[in-house]
Amino acid sequence: MRNWLRILSVILALSQSATLSAAAPHSALGLVDFDHDIGVVAAFHEEHFCLSIKNGKLKPGQALTLVWLPISDIRQTAEIQSATVRKLLTGSCDAVNSVGGDAAYDLDAGKLDTGKIYIAVVGSHADLRILHGGVEGKLDSRSISFRACSAMEGLGYDVEPTCKDADFQERAQ
Repeated sequence: MRNWLRILSVILALSQSATLSAAAPHSALGLVDFDHDIGVVAAFHEEHFCLSIKNGKLKPGQALTLVWLPISDIRQTAEIQSATVRKLLTGSCDAVNSVGGDAAYDLDAGKLDTGKIYIAVVGSHADLRILHGGVEGKLDSRSISFRACSAMEGLGYDVEPTCKDADFQERAQ
């Protein structure tokens, strides 16, 4: 059974010099399109992993960079992994982590932990590093930071919140 606390508590914090939305989609310019090229990966059957993402045009063999973040009060280390798209699926494979209109893909993900939920970024991104309990680096020429914390919203009374107001703010360059 998945740890639903992690699903609900992962926060993706993006900090970059450019605005996330622009007149032309970033993917048309060869850049990561933050609206369509970031998704969620989870196990959906034994050792099969599913990508839920807005981008419905990924081809088999497409490289993905995966980021897993521990909740800030758990003594674990963030991970940066890789996977490739195996095939587009005909329906949703992860009802918890997908939203209407998401495409679903079966992945060749090697030996990922079936109990973890990963953030997926389309493409191979060697510029990401594990720093300060999270993952930071560059996507294209834009700075990015992935961090996680826990909050009380919808999680019950057994969770000690670790989020701070700064976790919801974009970081200055």
